Amino acid sequence: TQNLPGAILYRFKSDHRHHVMPFSFITDRIIEEKNKLIEEIERNGSYSFPPSEEFNKDDLFTAKKGMMFAILTARDEMGRETVIRAYSGEKDIKGYANPCYSRNEFKSVTEKWSAIIKNAPQSEVKFLTKEALTEIYSLYSFTDAWKNEFSLSDVFSSFAPSGSGDCAGIKCLNAAFRKGLRITGFGEFYYGKDTETRKSGAFYPPCRERCEKIIKRMTGLSFIYIDQDIAVINKQSGLLSVPGIGQEKLDSASERIKRVLYTDLKSPFVHRLDMDTSGILVFALNKDAHRNLSRQFENRTIRKEYTALLEGKIEKKSGRISLPHRLDTERRPYQVVDYLNGKESITDYEVLSWESRNSIPVTRVRFLPHTGRTHQIRVHSAYGLGHPILGERLYADEKKGERLFLHASKITLIHPKSGKEITIISDPDF
Repeated sequence: TQNLPGAILYRFKSDHRHHVMPFSFITDRIIEEKNKLIEEIERNGSYSFPPSEEFNKDDLFTAKKGMMFAILTARDEMGRETVIRAYSGEKDIKGYANPCYSRNEFKSVTEKWSAIIKNAPQSEVKFLTKEALTEIYSLYSFTDAWKNEFSLSDVFSSFAPSGSGDCAGIKCLNAAFRKGLRITGFGEFYYGKDTETRKSGAFYPPCRERCEKIIKRMTGLSFIYIDQDIAVINKQSGLLSVPGIGQEKLDSASERIKRVLYTDLKSPFVHRLDMDTSGILVFALNKDAHRNLSRQFENRTIRKEYTALLEGKIEKKSGRISLPHRLDTERRPYQVVDYLNGKESITDYEVLSWESRNSIPVTRVRFLPHTGRTHQIRVHSAYGLGHPILGERLYADEKKGERLFLHASKITLIHPKSGKEITIISDPDF
């Protein structure tokens, strides 16, 4: 997050060198539970309960000995709350979430491979090490929000960063999803000797290198921001915003939100993106927030921006497109331009750059819609500018295997509880 004059900015960067997983859900209850845990540790002189010299809290204040702890609150189907604690590391300490593997199996496998590699010719060490890691990765058992199990091997195609699966936050999420719980709060904090990047007692988001892929696999979503009132995700292209008709169209961003986060709303969505469009999607987590955000969308006070790659070169650098269109009832969800019965739709556009993709000229364009008609930007690109969006399958000849290059990249709204203006940005991955 970054404080701006009169606004708060939340940004999801597609540049993975700079991207930190924003899956933090800090509530008053999480802060209360963090303070309670720190008080217990300092009172006992140990971070194990009952106290143990092996887990002496003073050890965390020597050079480079601090530790990450996590607190998660969740509710079951009956609405009963559970608090889960975890710490980063391999040991199994009573009162904390269990490691994501069997310690006995882990010890047996590592001892076996250590002996094999120790006695192997140097020429075979690289191959044997890879085989050892493959078996070690298979020992990790994670559970997603739908109670499906997977291992490290299912997440990382080659080598997993050291410590993957041992982070405090991953243990908390794993324990919650194994019990079928839905999250009401989540946070990781550092406790121990201060460093250049860590202050004792401060909250930090899960790390990208070790946790991003695991959390995305667990939740099926890429979160940009969460609090007690709203959740904002970066929707992937190809995922429905809300359920369609039929069992095969049940999976959607809305249903995934309801599975991961606790909400009493049957339909937490307040707006939609086309299945083919990626980018920012906002959800309400309670009735008051839903009512407030729905009103903002209805009154068109929410400002949105989209980024797209269009076929060819657009010479005019900016302008306004106004085309009335409606649903073609014979070819749903196709929209047709209809000056007699169509609804007014207005979009401003700005050319950002002229580029080349696979030796074909394309134009990067920013769109600012003033209305919210179905497929508005797609129709305006194809029929208003005469340049369909790259990857278009409805309003141009589809390029097989290529996604629609349209991304909801920015939204500005008033937070339903705080009343503050917030701006959320998601950089496209194209």
